[in-house]
Amino acid sequence: MAADAPLVGRDAQLAALDGAVAAVAGGGFAAVKLSGEPGIGKTRMLRALEQRAAAAGLLVCAGQATEFEQDVPFATYAEALQPLLADRAAGEEGDAVSRAVNGHAAAGPASLVDRARIYPGVRRLLDGAHAPGVALLLDDLHWADAPSLELTEYLLRKRPRRPALVAVAFRTEQPPSGVVDAIAHAGPAATHISLPHLGPADVDALLPEVPRRRRALIMRASGGNPLYVQALSRLRDDTLAALVDDHDLDASESHILTGLVTDIADLDERLRRVAYAAAVAGAHAPIDLVAYVAELPTRAVIAGADQLHRRGLIDVEGGQLRFRHPLVRAAAHELAGPAWRVAAHARAAEHLRAHRGSLQVVAHHTARSAQPGDEAAAEVLIEAGLAFTYSAPAQAARWLGMALRLLPDLDRLGDRRPTVLLQYARALGLGGDLEGSREVLRELTHAGEPVRTEAAAFRAVVARLRGDIDEAAALLTAELDGERLPATAEGKLHVELAAIGALREDGEATLRHAERALALFGDERPALAAAARALQAFGSLQDGDVAGARHHAAAAAKLADTATSPTLLPHVELFGPLAWVHMQLGDVDAAARELDRAAEVVESTRDSSALPYLLVVRAALQTRLGHLEPAIQLTEEAAAAAGRIGSAEMRAMAEAVSLRPLLWTAGPAAAIAAADRLAALDRPRSRMWWRVAQVNLAIAHLAAGRTGRCLEIVSGPPESWPAGPPTAVPRDALRAIALARSGDMGGAGRFASRVGSLADGAGLAHEIGWATGARAYVAAHARRFDEAAALADQAGDRFATAEAPVEEALARHLAGIAHTRGGRPGRARDAFQRARDGYEAYGATWLLSVLDRHRAEAPPRVALSAREREIAELVRAGLTNQEIASRLFLSRRTVESHLSRVFAKLGVRSRTAMAGRYAAEFEDEPPR
Repeated sequence: MAADAPLVGRDAQLAALDGAVAAVAGGGFAAVKLSGEPGIGKTRMLRALEQRAAAAGLLVCAGQATEFEQDVPFATYAEALQPLLADRAAGEEGDAVSRAVNGHAAAGPASLVDRARIYPGVRRLLDGAHAPGVALLLDDLHWADAPSLELTEYLLRKRPRRPALVAVAFRTEQPPSGVVDAIAHAGPAATHISLPHLGPADVDALLPEVPRRRRALIMRASGGNPLYVQALSRLRDDTLAALVDDHDLDASESHILTGLVTDIADLDERLRRVAYAAAVAGAHAPIDLVAYVAELPTRAVIAGADQLHRRGLIDVEGGQLRFRHPLVRAAAHELAGPAWRVAAHARAAEHLRAHRGSLQVVAHHTARSAQPGDEAAAEVLIEAGLAFTYSAPAQAARWLGMALRLLPDLDRLGDRRPTVLLQYARALGLGGDLEGSREVLRELTHAGEPVRTEAAAFRAVVARLRGDIDEAAALLTAELDGERLPATAEGKLHVELAAIGALREDGEATLRHAERALALFGDERPALAAAARALQAFGSLQDGDVAGARHHAAAAAKLADTATSPTLLPHVELFGPLAWVHMQLGDVDAAARELDRAAEVVESTRDSSALPYLLVVRAALQTRLGHLEPAIQLTEEAAAAAGRIGSAEMRAMAEAVSLRPLLWTAGPAAAIAAADRLAALDRPRSRMWWRVAQVNLAIAHLAAGRTGRCLEIVSGPPESWPAGPPTAVPRDALRAIALARSGDMGGAGRFASRVGSLADGAGLAHEIGWATGARAYVAAHARRFDEAAALADQAGDRFATAEAPVEEALARHLAGIAHTRGGRPGRARDAFQRARDGYEAYGATWLLSVLDRHRAEAPPRVALSAREREIAELVRAGLTNQEIASRLFLSRRTVESHLSRVFAKLGVRSRTAMAGRYAAEFEDEPPR
């Protein structure tokens, strides 16, 4: 829809925008999602929102993503942040954000731009604005660069403290998934607007001067798309009729683009050159840059821009040229011709370098125009690649890779080549190309120090992420067996070997390497020391040393608290094992704190190699806490994050953790199907995560009634399983239960006794709950129902202490079964209700269905009248029939009549039997 055309057919959508602005003006937060097909009017709606926000006194910050700057980090925010950076409150914070977002930070490891600083910095800018509130409006987000998308998601999830409105517009078929998900979680603060097609009445209102027949042709050819309506309104009637006859009603984008190209192609040569140069120069192209690219005098460009504006192609805003619609710019860019574009991008890069343009934009133009052997271009690309390795690793890898291809001669980069190769490999790995990173790292096998050691360490990390545990260990061991290394470098290798020991369930190796690392750098490097301490805790727990695990976990947490987020970023994986140990030790609050700290460190590093691992651990914690749907969602997020970095191993870890919440919500068939997918991956290769999958799979097979398959999984010599109680206790508990089900009560009893000793020795509430529940199950199969019910209740109490509500409900469920089969229906009903309350509260849908079947087995409550209940209770109290009659002012015959009916309903023949049966039936209710 043209900028000066009236907004028609949008009354409801405009009212929704008014509501969002009112919410922010009232001191709140609002998120607006505008979606629709190309040309449907998203930009016009954002402009309407901009007008409303400005009228409400909000500081408007508007940005637009473009098709040709998708490889330019933070391009979407380059314009949007200008009002904030110009605000007098921005100060040093604004300067820092400006340098970071525009790529002016100096290159080098000490000053690499990382999003852990940029994103909170932008949020603080929003909080510090002098205006009553801020409106951040971002258009065409389907073309946004990845860092801009991640920053938007960050601001939506971690809302500014000041009143703020964040509005995004994108094409329906190209939604930025992370941003969409963040808006979905905004709840009532979110406004979702999907722009529909215009109807015939709307087209009539839009084109009142056009004859009705022609309007009908335009309506049919455009399908009600406002942009198409405007473009087609300039065509002849016969062309409109041809479109109607030859194509569907919804004309595709390519047809409209053809019309737009015709508009540009019809221009004279000077105007075409201005349009082409503006398309190459960028979404918001300064006039002087356009003039340089077009090789025209500035005066000629200004005159040409005015003519293009009058033709409805270009807007002129503050000395910059902006195409009115991305399709117009796309048409101009394509029509310019490939050879001309290469030269034009070269001129753009040259001009921007001379005028201190932002590093990433210079690199963007350089990458599109560089020729083999161009050393100056290679230097620009190397500088940009080094600067953005952590904040935009995928793009940094493309720039560094191109620089290396431009200068294939080894001598051209000299001594710098190994360093550039190392950073290229690092960017590839962080950007998700693990295989590419591995290949580049192989070239550095014989490099000099310190590059060789750093390359070997990162190569081991890549191997570990791929699941190649043996290869990772061999690489690290070879480095340690070589020439003497600096203490810190050697210590890093030992930390990585400790991590591999943990994955191999080799507690002794884990402890040995962690201790060696600490001896090399002590507590002087808190982030590295915290990693070593966390692995010590992990190894201790695997070896069954619960006290040692507690000691080392506390030390690791203390060290991590003293480290800053930037120093923790390379070692953020440490929070995974640390949180895991805290969870297994029963301190779920500490586990949550560690994971929250990790999230703060990597919240804006979407492609961090640690992210899927941290999500997996959080999913395990949520499962323990009974938050089943969030746990499943986290495993899905972890699998997606693992896919982004190319790690099948961590995807398998996510699948392994998902099995238990899937079982409890969807049943054993769903869990076993997920396990089959896991088996098809031949993953996880790390023994520790394979063990997690095996325990969960054994539980699923047991739930499915496949006792033999469960026994196959958990059987084997004890030395084949780690001694740590979090693994050993579930193994023996499952074996006891499975043996009881198979009829081997002797074996079941032995394992039930053994698991009780293991759990009592560890002193961990969750493991004691497992062991006690297994003993209860074995007792129930041995028909010792009173013992089984008492043990099940004890297990429930232990699980409650361990903050494991679904497992507590499972124990109450077992108690209800034991009470039912032991002839205590009143207690059974109470236990079943407690189990139902737990299942319902935490969404354990499949377990609820199982519970309903077991409740149906329990006999219904005997229906006694109030008088019958009264007489029965007096009989239990020992009164004779005559005494009851006197107390209740009834005749003795009436008492005897009531009592005979009570006997019949309870199925007894004596007063003594009636008292016992009555107690069992009504013990869950207070006496009358």
